[in-house]
Amino acid sequence: MPLVIRLSQELDSALRYLSAEERVSRAEFVRRLIRERIAARKAGKSAFQIAQEMGVIGMDDDPRRDVAQNHSRYLRKTLRGRRTA
Repeated sequence: MPLVIRLSQELDSALRYLSAEERVSRAEFVRRLIRERIAARKAGKSAFQIAQEMGVIGMDDDPRRDVAQNHSRYLRKTLRGRRTA
């Protein structure tokens, strides 16, 4: 089913960047986000639990000293390892 939504310029730019980085269409990127959100909700996990599983919680204990500066790179790397088509 088609769905049309309006995005702010900021959201559109972010979506274009992230979908290009993942090398998928914007539509596929949005579908993946929706699937992930539905799966998390079905599992009854809170945002805190999801972040904790992803390793975001407790990153200050990480021996890497560039986590704050390169957080996006580490987050993308973690997410890529968890994606299923």
